Amino acid sequence: MPPHPRSAWRATSVAQRTFPNLDGDRDTDTLIIGAGFTGLSTARDLLAKGAECLVVDGKDVAFGASGRSGGFAVPRYKANYSTLAKTFGNAMAVHLFREVVGATDAIAQTVETFKIDCSYQRNGHVTPAHSPGALEGIEADVAFLKAHAEDDGAHILDRKATAEALGTEVYFGAYVDGRGGCLHPYDYTRGLASGLADRGVPISVGTSVTRLQRDGDRWIAETNKGRIRARCIVIATNGYSLPLRGAGTLHRRIVPVSSSVVATRPLDLNESRKTLPSLLPVTDTRRLVNYFRMLPNGQLVFGGRGDITGRRDDPDAYKMIEGHLATTFPHLAGIDIQERWSGFVAVTLDGFPHAGALDDNLFYAIGYGGRGVALTSLMGSRLAKMALGEPIPSDPMGDQGFTPVPFHAFRRTGMRIMAKYYQFRDRIER
Repeated sequence: MPPHPRSAWRATSVAQRTFPNLDGDRDTDTLIIGAGFTGLSTARDLLAKGAECLVVDGKDVAFGASGRSGGFAVPRYKANYSTLAKTFGNAMAVHLFREVVGATDAIAQTVETFKIDCSYQRNGHVTPAHSPGALEGIEADVAFLKAHAEDDGAHILDRKATAEALGTEVYFGAYVDGRGGCLHPYDYTRGLASGLADRGVPISVGTSVTRLQRDGDRWIAETNKGRIRARCIVIATNGYSLPLRGAGTLHRRIVPVSSSVVATRPLDLNESRKTLPSLLPVTDTRRLVNYFRMLPNGQLVFGGRGDITGRRDDPDAYKMIEGHLATTFPHLAGIDIQERWSGFVAVTLDGFPHAGALDDNLFYAIGYGGRGVALTSLMGSRLAKMALGEPIPSDPMGDQGFTPVPFHAFRRTGMRIMAKYYQFRDRIER
């Protein structure tokens, strides 16, 4: 099994448990492929309903983006609620809002239920505006939620208050929602897996599924360690989805894009006083977002879009991120970087994750676009319901119209072009 990539999460992890390989042929009711946020959230909800399941992963628990992300539980989508209302109507926008807030609630409940040691905190999340137009958008969100959802859980900071809260003057204002939070993503994922295993859910790693095929009313999953017979299969591999015989074109419905992250050395007292005084996690409104937070040990974690191909071992791939860090916090320009890492997020054309069916009792959820901590919990709940034949809401996160990305073979060329365009738009909007 390949080692986990170096990261601040691996360097500070308290999770010690190891998980076994599959030990031969198995039978189960529901097979879950992928031991990250989505797959384990699905297992969590199946366990709560008394249903049998088995989780397998070709690498290890939290090997993918679930163990490499910023660890932000954000009660927002990529699009503003006011924009969603114009596209889908007020009622649907309110429904989507309540769904993602419920997902952040579920994260808190999961941490409590499974007693996960993951530095979880839920005292808010900040979405600062990178431009005057973006500020108008988040102001419209607060007004929309008050008027149509009767919700006042979010508020706006003006430019001065934003600078005081974040320790930077690059933003024009900010949207703050006290229901947001953050956690140690590697420890959260490994802790949830440990809690599930302790409650009888088998989790096998180093177990790659190579083919799916029907056998009457059952599915057979062929793996490098044996065959698994299951009534139902859930595919939860997100940005690490590869072509899989029997899964059709699922891997072509998303574009895997690398998100790059750096962690500084621990800040000294003078530096820490100037840097993110509110200590709240931050995800800005840029098309190519920047996100940052302070760790308990005084390190600043700063992430965003770097080299989209994910050249993790090439220091040049992180120059853009380190440049954004220096622009945001000039007093930290040139600071020593202790860890550099990246992971793939799965981008969809409409910016939403999607859950649906590829065949009878063959389900998937995919495409979080960097908003996976909360939304994977939501999609896991939906997958568990689908596996048990229960209804799920009809909304933009279903599979209607969710088809392969055109010219998918040229996706990297297209993403490079779009990244340059987005960078240009982000600059001129300021």
